[in-house]
Amino acid sequence: MKLVKGALMIALLTLVISPKAFAATSPALGAADPFSILAGTYTNTAPGTTLNGDLGYTTGPAVAPTVSGTTHSADSVYNQAGIDQGTALSNLNGQACSFSFAPGAINLATDTTHGPVGVYTPGIYCITGAASVGSGGTITLNGAGTYIFRMDGALTTSANSIVTTSNGASACNVWWTPTAATTLGATSTFLGTDIDASGITIGSTVTWTGRALAFGGTVSTSVDTINTVPACSAATTTSGSSGTNTGTGTTSTTPGLPNTGNAAPQKNMLWTAAPIALSVIAVVAVIYWIRVKNSKNA
Repeated sequence: MKLVKGALMIALLTLVISPKAFAATSPALGAADPFSILAGTYTNTAPGTTLNGDLGYTTGPAVAPTVSGTTHSADSVYNQAGIDQGTALSNLNGQACSFSFAPGAINLATDTTHGPVGVYTPGIYCITGAASVGSGGTITLNGAGTYIFRMDGALTTSANSIVTTSNGASACNVWWTPTAATTLGATSTFLGTDIDASGITIGSTVTWTGRALAFGGTVSTSVDTINTVPACSAATTTSGSSGTNTGTGTTSTTPGLPNTGNAAPQKNMLWTAAPIALSVIAVVAVIYWIRVKNSKNA
């Protein structure tokens, strides 16, 4: 009986310490990291746009913005940033979904299927359609960790909408990867890095903490402010994770291409299957050995 109890204890301990799988991680951006805007064509329609970071393009705007960093016009840094944008996108698309919405367009500000309305915790949210922050709504990213919003469609925010953080969430760990164009409504507040070569249109007087990365596409601004966030000091995962997802989905690494959205949607696995199976085998083996021993002594 003591051996049986010992085996059961080992099995339980194995279950408790087994690592969680599929934790969201933020990729390195390499040369793309300091850019507020990275575009094939950049258009700015009015004076007053401020970029607190670098600017990169092949075709520049008629009205120059105020740029605190360096402007790169089709130089070697710009080209490398495009390559690194594609590598980061491949990593993001290769990570398994922690939550998959029902097929179709999703309003992130009103959805309740993922949890409390308007509140999101760290994870990888997959949408098989367009996504929006609609009707002047607000979404709050709650808790330290990485947030990835991956959608097979457009990303739209309405006028006066807000994306904000609480309880340790940081814009440096927020990622958006739509396959169609991004459009941010006027006077809205947005955050995170949006990788979208289909194009990014930023309405008038938008405040954005993050990056507009559209190497190969068009970025448009109008009296906007983009504050580039630095990379987080260390790779961040969702709470409780003990591993790093390296991203193995079959996605495009060509600079500027939108995500292909073909990483398999999955729910988070609380424990890995291997330790569970080994624990069960250990218990069965010990019980079998005891029974054999007792039968020989009978």
